[in-house]
Amino acid sequence: MSPLLLAQSLPAQAAQPTGGGTAWLLPLMLVAMVLLLWLPMRRQKKAVAQVKEKQAAMGPGTEVMTNYGLYGTVRSIDRDTNKVVLEIAPGTAVTVHLQTVTTVVEDEAAPAAAAPETRTEASVIEPDATGAGSTPVDPLDDDARRDPGQRND
Repeated sequence: MSPLLLAQSLPAQAAQPTGGGTAWLLPLMLVAMVLLLWLPMRRQKKAVAQVKEKQAAMGPGTEVMTNYGLYGTVRSIDRDTNKVVLEIAPGTAVTVHLQTVTTVVEDEAAPAAAAPETRTEASVIEPDATGAGSTPVDPLDDDARRDPGQRND
């Protein structure tokens, strides 16, 4: 090739668009789409597995909470028909779908109930009829400050 022909062909090649600079964008976008679909599905599978594990551990006498906030004690479970009978109050039982029972209630209040309740608040001294403060009053007891008066029931 002559140098003149070579000099004419170089600018012609440089003027043509190649499109090779964005070839990495398509695989990157595909990887991002796969991750956006796969990660939430993985998280959901873990959550479903945890709920099934808790439901398998449930039995009569277990304190539970439904996903709509109803607390009760399991009285019976029928896994074939997906029904659970919950006692929500003494003598009151409701039947709910097994999938709604999602939380086993832990006895977190038991240690607090076993310890005696101690009050660390100081008494408030209220002035008596003469204006001198001499009568200690419990700050949580409003009955000592309130005059019952006449009721219009």
